[in-house]
Amino acid sequence: MDNLSKLLHDIGAMDELISIRQYTRTTDATGGVTETPSYLVENVWARVEYTSMSGEGMRGEDQQIVAYRIVKFTFRDYWSTLSETMRIVYNEKEYDIISISELGRDRFTVVEAEMRDNET
Repeated sequence: MDNLSKLLHDIGAMDELISIRQYTRTTDATGGVTETPSYLVENVWARVEYTSMSGEGMRGEDQQIVAYRIVKFTFRDYWSTLSETMRIVYNEKEYDIISISELGRDRFTVVEAEMRDNET
């Protein structure tokens, strides 16, 4: 448990509510794609850390230039169905999940996600 306490400095810092949203894609008769949102989990207490990693890049089919920032979310529990295709919802904004890692034998989950200045 010592190692976990070094990685997770203050468990009391998990004081922000987040949700994890997943999307189901369906194709209609004309070939159009519709995404239907649902929640994997709602209102989970998490620690939110704004990292110093940020930048600009090209995104989407029309290659828009977008600014982004990486945000790290740490929360209790682990869902085996959590994947990079889902999004974190925090303060009414969606964050694209980039990476998922576990701490303390699946006791805590750390998700790095990308916050965009504009949507593609």
